[in-house]
Amino acid sequence: MKSFVQHLIEFDNPQIYCDMDGVVADFITYTTNILGHKFTDDDWDDLPVDMFLQLPPMTDAHILWKYIKQFQPFMLTAVPKESRGPIAKRAWKDKSRWMKKHFKLSSDRMKIVLRKHKKNFAMDGRDKRPNILIDDHLGNIREWESAGGIGVHHINANSTINDLKKIGFP
Repeated sequence: MKSFVQHLIEFDNPQIYCDMDGVVADFITYTTNILGHKFTDDDWDDLPVDMFLQLPPMTDAHILWKYIKQFQPFMLTAVPKESRGPIAKRAWKDKSRWMKKHFKLSSDRMKIVLRKHKKNFAMDGRDKRPNILIDDHLGNIREWESAGGIGVHHINANSTINDLKKIGFP
């Protein structure tokens, strides 16, 4: 049962949506180690089909998650386009399993979409209040903000937590 304080936090603060790759999962280090160079869109076929299950957590991922989990965040993560091959076919299930394994997040708290659809979550569907996106990709932040949301550019856990506190999270 939720406490009164939890209900107030949910009502008064915007909904937090947190990206996975580059925020809590270390996509860049993993793909660079596998490929021997920085990942490009031409590299999908050279990666293991279950790569999203194999990603290591970012070094400070648990610091960020410990802080934001009290606000009942959603994980909002993108999957590769279907044309990217077998990885794309498994991505939804593998990302969901990864979050459950590393952060005990249930699938009902996961929003797994194509990147172009992330911005559709920028505003609360009930009262049109802005929601928050924590994302390492500036393009996603710009699209989110253009759609009316509040973007938090993730560099590391401490800077993101400080930005959330500036917005009004305790």
